[in-house]
Amino acid sequence: MPTGAEMETAAVGGHSPLALFWERLRSDRIAFAAFVFLLVVVLAAVFAGPITRLIAHPPNAQYTDHLDPAFGTPTGPSWDFLFGVDTVGSDVFARVLYGARVSLLVAIVGTGIAMVIGTVLGVLAGYYRGVIDTVISRTVDVFLAFPLLLLALGVGSACSLGQGCVNGLIQPGMTTVIGIIVLFSWTYFARLARGQVLSLREKEFVEAARATGAGDVTILGREILPNLVTPILVYLALVIPQNILLEAALSYLGVGINPPQASWGQMIAEATPLFDSAWWYFLFPGVALVLTVLAFNLLGEAVRDALDPHMSRI
Repeated sequence: MPTGAEMETAAVGGHSPLALFWERLRSDRIAFAAFVFLLVVVLAAVFAGPITRLIAHPPNAQYTDHLDPAFGTPTGPSWDFLFGVDTVGSDVFARVLYGARVSLLVAIVGTGIAMVIGTVLGVLAGYYRGVIDTVISRTVDVFLAFPLLLLALGVGSACSLGQGCVNGLIQPGMTTVIGIIVLFSWTYFARLARGQVLSLREKEFVEAARATGAGDVTILGREILPNLVTPILVYLALVIPQNILLEAALSYLGVGINPPQASWGQMIAEATPLFDSAWWYFLFPGVALVLTVLAFNLLGEAVRDALDPHMSRI
């Protein structure tokens, strides 16, 4: 008769990798809370329009009659304006919602494009080695040698003027920030993919595929790329919050999202001179930024642990 421990081990061993991943992730209460919070943020960003029509106001509308009648300064939270109004009478609640849309869209799209570019180049460098590896690796080294924020400020400033950059392909505002994220994020994915492929290309299953006459495209598509999914997805979850902070930093410094489009970093910059008298204008976008980045970091760590085959928390 098998013991209880043996039966439990057999039951766990019978799960699919996806089921094991979900069980491990769900058993981590902090990670699950972070996942639920991010789901709420994503839904709020997607449905920002209907939400503001129901319980708030258009994000760019100016209600100057709700400013302080004596000094013309912002007024605090009320039934009409849940998070108060800003310096021109705009609804802070609505702008926080639309700021979430901007932050998530910029970070996810920019990081996704960088992931594709970096993974492709890293796979080519690690698999073919030689001149291709040398050129790609030295290019990565050059990009990594630059101070990220200073160069991002320079590129953001240049692309925020006139017709943008690359003959107008990168326009001022959101496309500029996405371009900066792609420019500085692909290198990390390339280095990660290259390191993984250097190890995978020597594995027995790759040698077996070569022995059966499989070509490079078949080996890359069927043998190597599926084994890159886990580390790439884990790193993706950890890079997205970094790029949310990068977008907020660029917007805070005035070279990111252009007014009147809402951005958390831009809102914090506008609220900084008034933080002692209009605390709500500083507090709500700041808390939204901190909690979103924290939730992504916690979820990224949990995803890394849940995808680790050596973890046995269930």
